Amino acid sequence: MAADPKESRAPGIVLPVLISLGAVMLAGVFAGYNDATVEAGRTPLAPWVGPLVAAAFGIGGLTLYFRRHAGWFRALSPRQHRYWSALGLSAIIGGIIGGWMVLDQETGRDAADLFGSGALSPSFALGASLLWAGGLAVGMILYHRAIDDHEERAWLWAGLAGWYAFIFPAPVWWVLHRAALAPPVDVMPLFLVSLLVNGAVYLWLKFR
Repeated sequence: MAADPKESRAPGIVLPVLISLGAVMLAGVFAGYNDATVEAGRTPLAPWVGPLVAAAFGIGGLTLYFRRHAGWFRALSPRQHRYWSALGLSAIIGGIIGGWMVLDQETGRDAADLFGSGALSPSFALGASLLWAGGLAVGMILYHRAIDDHEERAWLWAGLAGWYAFIFPAPVWWVLHRAALAPPVDVMPLFLVSLLVNGAVYLWLKFR
């Protein structure tokens, strides 16, 4: 009697996250090597080598992973295809912006310069802005067409929590600065706090 074909197992999230973190760490290893090489007075590698190797590692690992689960992806409904397309598009755009940002920096800059005070070229600023705005618009359309009532509720409450995480500290920081009790208001820390609160509430409501 012929055995029934095994049902394709749904892919987990842990391995793709580990592959992505591994790619980021690999880029960091190359950046650290270049910094040490410059300090030692030797010629560093070209600044694009690290991001290129890291991107090849990440893309190759994720490609092999998703090929292993190709049957599961082919069996998805149209709604599920839109859902995973939205998440995949967001991940790709984030990876492109992150890799491009690393390439845009001069050799020898540390992480604080990369994500804080380091200058950015006009070409990167324009390109990243267009990618962020356009990709976010397309991704959100796909996402909202795909989610069910449970996830929509989690998303709406997470958005409200993120908004509260912005409107509570922002005016406080502003008036303290006006009284010379705090540094000038910086939108990025406020954005990051809002994003972290949004993500925490969303994950709690979605997976509890």
